[in-house]
Amino acid sequence: MVPGTVNELSDHDRMILDLEKTASSAAAREALCRRIDLPPEKYTVVLQGLVDTDAAYSYAPDVVERVRQLRAEGFAFERRQGRWKNRDAW
Repeated sequence: MVPGTVNELSDHDRMILDLEKTASSAAAREALCRRIDLPPEKYTVVLQGLVDTDAAYSYAPDVVERVRQLRAEGFAFERRQGRWKNRDAW
């Protein structure tokens, strides 16, 4: 396999990215989680890790950019709320 190519993605990774390409509902996500034996509460964690890979970007750049943008907006909101002030204490 060549690093950063779609060949690095598992079938499950592709299914997650394909689901995110559509206007997915919570029910669709839960159905996919059952199908690939992924606890529903771990779906977002897996997706967040997946969008940080070059392979995911090669496969679904629109999904990766959207998820990264939403994550950045969430971090910015947390900073504005002052929830990151004592981060060094962690």
